[in-house]
Amino acid sequence: MKALLIQYNNVGEVLLSSVIPNNLKKIYPDIKIDFLCYKKYIGVIQRNPNIDRIIAIDTEHIRSVLFVYKYIQLVRSEKYDILIDMSQNFNSILLTLFSKAKKKYSFSNPLLDKFYDKTVSKVEEPITQTCTLLEDRLVILQEFLKDNPIPIDPLAKIYLTEDEIEDAKEKMINAGIHFKRPVIMLGVLGSNIHNTWTMGNMAKLIDFIWANYRADLLFTYLPSQYKQVNELLSLLNSNTKVFVQPVGKTIREYAAFMQNSTLFIGNSSRFVITAKALQKPTFTIYPPYISRKDIACYENTNLHQSVHLHDFSPRLYEDFYQNELKNDSSKFYLMLSYEFVIVKVRTFLKEHLITFNKIK
Repeated sequence: MKALLIQYNNVGEVLLSSVIPNNLKKIYPDIKIDFLCYKKYIGVIQRNPNIDRIIAIDTEHIRSVLFVYKYIQLVRSEKYDILIDMSQNFNSILLTLFSKAKKKYSFSNPLLDKFYDKTVSKVEEPITQTCTLLEDRLVILQEFLKDNPIPIDPLAKIYLTEDEIEDAKEKMINAGIHFKRPVIMLGVLGSNIHNTWTMGNMAKLIDFIWANYRADLLFTYLPSQYKQVNELLSLLNSNTKVFVQPVGKTIREYAAFMQNSTLFIGNSSRFVITAKALQKPTFTIYPPYISRKDIACYENTNLHQSVHLHDFSPRLYEDFYQNELKNDSSKFYLMLSYEFVIVKVRTFLKEHLITFNKIK
């Protein structure tokens, strides 16, 4: 039996979708599973023992007719028994339509249902895993449990080698992190301005953690964000010590740094779901315009905690639409004050740094 999973979209959705092959291998032990995604996202699913082949799509050529035709021919030649389209975009529909797969699965859409043999409805509210992104993938899996009703493992996982972990540790040691105290990875910036808590408040939070815990604080950010990082550094107290290097050049290198860290605190970004997949404690500051129920995966235990403007101002969400919250995100981020956030951060740190001595 052969299966193809198609998941374009973003790195977080690619990682969460790996839950499907992780469990399909248990349902059908002899199944061969291919995973098709953008090349830039393959780092989160490389070395996953439940994925037999990654079909990496180069985004630079995705609009080329000849390029798309090449992949249509590839998918068609495989004659998959199962095809699961998680993306439902133009290219994934083309691949599905010409695939010759025996059974084609996706989400319900009145305009697209005719292209699939079986569609399921996306969940409106999370049931067990606190986010609809993950719940949608579990709903897809339910279709296959009819053949072999096994317990579903909902945890997405990143598989790192010992060499990757040791190489990352060596780089951290060379940067001055000697692992004599907790190492806190700080997601100081979101993926864009709409996903980034105010610099002034983030600086206060960093100063607080340093003053009270003397942890080694390692910034994580994208190379393109170095200018904003320098701006943040200028706002810190002069005696607050942080590390801006090493920075992961790839998602796997970041994951290896995270594996060597104690926990994660920061803005909502690709770094959060990566830390969660490594089973590291996380504290996430969510953007005011994003619904927590859509993305706050695995926050049904104390291992992963978060803060959202809705926690303190629920009535605000009765007066504004999502696009209004996003377009004026800086104003609404100001409403998410340092005083609100620090209350929750204190609790999180108390729970997850209990093996270290808090500075008196």
